[in-house]
Amino acid sequence: MSNQVFNYLVTPSVVRADEETAVTIRPLGENSAFRRGCVYSLEIRERDALCARWDGFPTCKYELEPNEAGELVFRHRFRGEQRHTIILRRPEEDLRSPYYEINNHRKKRPDNCAAVLAVYSLAPDLYGLRCFKGETHCHTYESDGMQDAVHTVANYRAAGYDFVALTDHFTSYASEKAKRVFASAPVAMTMLLGEEVHVPTERIHTIHLGGESSVNDWFRAHKEQAEAEVAALALTLELPDGIDREDYAWRVWIANKSRELGGLAILAHPFWIWEEVYFIPPAVTRQLLRDGVYDALDLRDYDMEPAVALREEVRAEGVKIPVVGSTDSHRTEAAEPKLPAPGGYTFVFAPDRSEASLLSAIRAGNSLCVKTDCAPEFVFGPYRLTKFARFLLDKFYPVYMRLCHGQGTLMADYPAEGAPDPQVETLLGGLNERSERFAKEFYGY
Repeated sequence: MSNQVFNYLVTPSVVRADEETAVTIRPLGENSAFRRGCVYSLEIRERDALCARWDGFPTCKYELEPNEAGELVFRHRFRGEQRHTIILRRPEEDLRSPYYEINNHRKKRPDNCAAVLAVYSLAPDLYGLRCFKGETHCHTYESDGMQDAVHTVANYRAAGYDFVALTDHFTSYASEKAKRVFASAPVAMTMLLGEEVHVPTERIHTIHLGGESSVNDWFRAHKEQAEAEVAALALTLELPDGIDREDYAWRVWIANKSRELGGLAILAHPFWIWEEVYFIPPAVTRQLLRDGVYDALDLRDYDMEPAVALREEVRAEGVKIPVVGSTDSHRTEAAEPKLPAPGGYTFVFAPDRSEASLLSAIRAGNSLCVKTDCAPEFVFGPYRLTKFARFLLDKFYPVYMRLCHGQGTLMADYPAEGAPDPQVETLLGGLNERSERFAKEFYGY
């Protein structure tokens, strides 16, 4: 019943675990309005509750009348960290349509189960964090993409993205342009510096996310110094037989340089198939993960099953590697309100959407890869975050994406140079205020 998110707003939808909280159910239209004087029943079921009998679900029940504002308000102690289903039932006298007699006793509602709503309770270490949806790997026409930076960013915002990094081959120019163009835009979206690093040649693909300046630029300006540093680094490496020492040393150097410049190094599409072979030998990928060379692994790969399986194997060995997801898009679709490009995206759980918070959260493992070229989306990552993300995909993002769609349309009208139209600014600010207000009401913080 995901459509119920457009009929009712539950505030807050995210609460502290094991604390009594006041929750409000607000109808969003005439069809879902509560009738004064009627008594409505609520059943609350814990998703993770121990239930020995299928016909004996443990429930907590409330009988409520709407307040002066036409809302249902109740207080409840939500146990543990889990989803709590709220089954809202209407009384018989509230089931008839306004023209019940004229319409030959036809009902608007087929039964008295009016809505299935939900609340999620979080433990203290996760409560207060918001989920931010982002793109960590995509291209524009500054390299081999088909669109400019402005339209690419706009199409991601239209699908409810909170941050984006344009990662063109050999250059961070497009991401720097996006940061400049939207620096003062009244929209809650973070532009991260990004680039796909190909050093010393295109045989190496690494995503540099965030940071103050380009690794590609640094290499071009200090090529001899970089080569000397890599040669010295190669002498210190302990590697299994069959792994090219120089190639591996360059990968380590790129990751180190990314961190030195304030960013993250992400292992991009290691299971990309090129000319019928994996672009990176799996033995090299395994060693890179074991050595902790990268800050995160882009799990949404071209051949994704081996990527997931290899990560699970090295995790069993005690290796911790955060995950992200991406589209690696070279073209986005403005007409698609939910998915600008096929593939995946990243969920980051952070206190805010600042660059420092996003990068720190990914580094700490508070991120997920969401695979989108399947129905429903498939989420990969830590168990607790995955459960919470599934709740957000069901209850938060259908509304949030709809509220962001118009913002993306307006952002596409931003000029690459010069000031934007004042009317566009005003409209964008108003739409952004609506989406931010909804997010704050939903989370409660």
